[in-house]
Amino acid sequence: APAARGAAGPVLAPPDTGLSPRGPAAPLRAAPRGCRAGTVSINKAINTQEVAVKEKHARNILPSKGAHTFWSVVNRLPLSGNAVLCWKFCHVFHKLLRDGHSNVLKDSVRYKNELSDMSRMWGHLSEGYGQLCSIYLKLLRTKMEFHTKNPRFPGNLQMSDRQLDEAGENDVNNFFQLTVEMFDYLECELNLFQTVFNSLDMSRSVSVTAAGQCRLAPLIQVILDCSHLYDYTVKLLFKLHSCLPADTLQGHRDRFLEQFRKLKDLFYRSSNLQYFKRLIQIPQLPENPPNFLRASALSEHISPVVVIPAEASSPDSEPIPDLVEMDTASLFDNKFDDIFGSSFSNDPFNFNSQNGMNKDDK
Repeated sequence: APAARGAAGPVLAPPDTGLSPRGPAAPLRAAPRGCRAGTVSINKAINTQEVAVKEKHARNILPSKGAHTFWSVVNRLPLSGNAVLCWKFCHVFHKLLRDGHSNVLKDSVRYKNELSDMSRMWGHLSEGYGQLCSIYLKLLRTKMEFHTKNPRFPGNLQMSDRQLDEAGENDVNNFFQLTVEMFDYLECELNLFQTVFNSLDMSRSVSVTAAGQCRLAPLIQVILDCSHLYDYTVKLLFKLHSCLPADTLQGHRDRFLEQFRKLKDLFYRSSNLQYFKRLIQIPQLPENPPNFLRASALSEHISPVVVIPAEASSPDSEPIPDLVEMDTASLFDNKFDDIFGSSFSNDPFNFNSQNGMNKDDK
């Protein structure tokens, strides 16, 4: 079954390959008593079992004031030898970057090159967790680079409109470049999103199996990232259109439209999976993309809000094998144009044409 392929990838590097930039990790001294609880949680969260990372273990890692303990443990794990282990490392590290202390980024920047090397290594596997790890590692490096270059943005990307304005320092060139960087960031998020879905056998109720949940669990963080990045690109594009000629921004509009269509599709697909129904409320994007050529359309923009119910079940829950997916099998058999229409094929930026689902697809 696809969910089982690549669960434990071949050892493509020497067993002592770690992430330490100084070569193989040296034996570590006993951790201070205050770090032991975090160390135990890290080892419980990042293991070779093909099940979703338990939320309680990930939560126990977050209170650390940095990432020294995290990396001291990770450097001893054979991430190059087991793809499931590496996948769960990516999940935990993503959560740490999003919700952990601001020092996590500072403590982790030194490992960027090691993440890239590991991404290239896992990329040699064409299926299973190897390819997923390769793409996830690229996303994590991109996330680190974005936040290093734009320190005003917190790891969880939550900013007010005023803070977003301040990030550009009232310089149209800064806003132009920031939008490009957000496009790059969102593209990596969407690539992982799409690749996870493509790796699943949607003819079965895959999201209620342990293996399916292992692949889907990190997408909760991806959905949170994507909702903010989409919202900010919309607001920045309206700002740019108020300052620059429309022709100058044609490339920006084309790229936005492509990402809008992908994200709308992925949000819709995700909202139909039983696994996400228990854990997160996924927003739906509007039927049509914003018309940046009409300034007043900004008032029609509604920021997508992802809701994680307080009473939601945790990924700690055991899989429920008797549940059935909601029309996802037939949904995944369709091409994108079958779902959203092909009106954009002739006029790629016609905001008056329909970009939502056909009535038959709802």
